Amino acid sequence: MNYYIHIPFCNGKCGYCAFYSEGCFTPQMVEMWLDKCCRKITGLPPAECETIYIGGGTPTILTLPQLERLFDAVSALRPAAETEISIEANPETLTEEKISFLREHVNRISIGVQSFSENLRRTLGRKCSQTALENALKLVKKARFPHWNIDLIYAIPGQTPEMWQSELQQAANLGCDHVSCYNLTPEEGARLAAELIPDEENSVIMWELAQNTLSSYGIKRYEISNYARPGSECHHNCNVWQGGLLTGIGPAAAGFDGRRRIIQPDSLTEWLNDAPPFIDEISVEERRNEIFAVNLRTVDGWTPEKWEKVPNADSWEERQRIIRETIAQTSEKFFDISPERITLSPDGSLFWNTIAESMI
Repeated sequence: MNYYIHIPFCNGKCGYCAFYSEGCFTPQMVEMWLDKCCRKITGLPPAECETIYIGGGTPTILTLPQLERLFDAVSALRPAAETEISIEANPETLTEEKISFLREHVNRISIGVQSFSENLRRTLGRKCSQTALENALKLVKKARFPHWNIDLIYAIPGQTPEMWQSELQQAANLGCDHVSCYNLTPEEGARLAAELIPDEENSVIMWELAQNTLSSYGIKRYEISNYARPGSECHHNCNVWQGGLLTGIGPAAAGFDGRRRIIQPDSLTEWLNDAPPFIDEISVEERRNEIFAVNLRTVDGWTPEKWEKVPNADSWEERQRIIRETIAQTSEKFFDISPERITLSPDGSLFWNTIAESMI
């Protein structure tokens, strides 16, 4: 089982973000969330713990005593020494004490940098000073986490390819082993959605720059938006992309039981009041096609051995038939196909949305 825990609190909403979070909250709200979250975690039935991912919101907005309570509950999931335990962190919320504590309890930390440029962060509506960013990165580097990721956004208004390449070089030179590069996308519900129009002309150039620049540092693309040194891929995400079982804890957290997607209410009040989750009921065939399409975002794609591990998997021959139908609706140049592997070509990666729509 993979576990996702959602901390729905932030010091205000970034302009590009449409994830559920509470930008205005009281200490009592946090304590009520924490009480219920800990009860939920410790009340789960026993299962083999594959990965734990703590996201948000801003997980590191919690105080040190609150983090201690949360991880005391997380220990009930019985993670093994090698279990990947990830946490997202915003630089402005990190202190030396928090970093020291997290270094003892997680083996993967993801830093929401978004941009090393204070001006570009301001464009994104991202509240983080240059001093806070630099101090946090020094602390994380000094702590020597086994794995750490830097999140970056590209195609920001005013950002040139040269500026983007400099961002990538700064990330790689810090010594992180994973970089996530997200194309700025106007999301419905984001505070600055109408203003943050990405530079589409440069977005493909910047995507290619990410591959070429990071690979020169040994950080290879393994998914459309994710790059890692060998062995440093995010196991939690890889498991979920391949249809792994997932338990979601907290408001707006999603889970997957092998057939249904289970999404908790995206309201702290409703979640605290035990409002029922939304159950995404689709046919077995539709769910298979959805999982198949999602993992085509990865460089490795699908092999017969991977596919047979998917819940309710059909035959490899059926997967090849579906790909032939998708090619007829899209383009043969989007795929690299052999009897033992199905992947997208570089051109296909750029048109994944079109491919997924045809497949699903």
